[in-house]
Amino acid sequence: MKKTLLIFILILLYSSKMNAMEVQNKDLVYDDNIKTVLLHPPSDQLLPPVLRLNSTDKLRLSFDDMSPESYQFKYTFVHCTENWETSDLDQMDYLNGFFEDDITQYEFSLNAIPPYIHYDLVFPNRNMQIKLSGNYILKVYIDSPDDGNVIFTKRFFVVEQLVKVEASIPYYPKNLEFVRKKQQLDIKLFTPDLFRAEPMQRINVSIQQNGRWDNLKSGLKPTGIMMNQLNFDYRNGIVFEGGNQFRNFDMKSYYYQSMYIKEIINDPNGYIVILHTDQNRSSKPYSVIEDIQGDKLIKARKGQDTRIEGEYAEVEFWLKQPRIKDAKVYILGALNDWQLDQEGLMRWDSRYNMYRGTLFLKQGYYDYLYTVVPNDETRGSVSFIEGDHWETNNQYTVYVYYRTIVPEYDRLVGYSTFNSLDVSTY
Repeated sequence: MKKTLLIFILILLYSSKMNAMEVQNKDLVYDDNIKTVLLHPPSDQLLPPVLRLNSTDKLRLSFDDMSPESYQFKYTFVHCTENWETSDLDQMDYLNGFFEDDITQYEFSLNAIPPYIHYDLVFPNRNMQIKLSGNYILKVYIDSPDDGNVIFTKRFFVVEQLVKVEASIPYYPKNLEFVRKKQQLDIKLFTPDLFRAEPMQRINVSIQQNGRWDNLKSGLKPTGIMMNQLNFDYRNGIVFEGGNQFRNFDMKSYYYQSMYIKEIINDPNGYIVILHTDQNRSSKPYSVIEDIQGDKLIKARKGQDTRIEGEYAEVEFWLKQPRIKDAKVYILGALNDWQLDQEGLMRWDSRYNMYRGTLFLKQGYYDYLYTVVPNDETRGSVSFIEGDHWETNNQYTVYVYYRTIVPEYDRLVGYSTFNSLDVSTY
């Protein structure tokens, strides 16, 4: 009886820490204690979370919990439409086995300040298998999947590759004002006979630039049909900002200051990493900088077990930029899950006449940019601070969805990722 009461009290205490935020089908963390949520194939952190339907593919989930107690977290999968609304399918329609399962693998950190508990999960597994393609949300929670108990949500994809995607980025776009600045994507789909039925009504395409969701091009319909080929020939083209190569910093070790790190402070309560002040690049010529398309690589120095020995630091970002009227400036990249939220918001520091931001990050290598979001808007623009260059090596992902009628859901029938430099044409 005492043990049951103790578990009930712990659940109540944990639930009381949850943010009052409504759970959404996005990459979001709802509990301040949860850090460094990663979802990727087991072989490579930098690969996207994609499973091939009816294959042996796996994804690895990992995260750190700053709580002093370990918890029995649970997880489930939510099938979504092509625009990330929860689909009308029942879980029995898209899952085999159980509809929820426990996350049982965890380890306490070693000599880390502050301490944390590291959790791991590999799926699909014998308890839960996925039987339909489409967009999915991995939902992790304690006790029950009610909104107040969810600690984070994470997107992933299950694809049945039935469509071939051909893409190019011409040097001269349809709108000549974009020459040397914007990147216009020309795409064609090559489809089997299956998709001859109402392709204009049933096929939707989304295009993502790097890992961003704020500037996603979605709901794109074919404009022309030729045999098994679908063309997307819009009047002004499908256009993205060229932007610039990502800024970066390397803090795999706190024993030395790598390039772009100004100072490392070993505080009794944890490390503080101060980056060199960033400058506006909008008027500077384009220069080639190797990047990882805005991603992050969680890795500690040689000899450390990054999972449980990697340490956290409060990272300070400084941006020398006149205050921008009627707009907000955000740090953008995988380091904050590509979210335009309070965590990545740069705040104006009147003492130094600069923008300042902080992120709590684990040892690793990080890419980032600064984006400007006008008040009352949700889409950011990187060109204001970073510049706008056609030569920038952006990564694009094309998602092709096909709406079936019985049962009614959006199949993910095409998935293609490519770098702009690989498909650029002069």
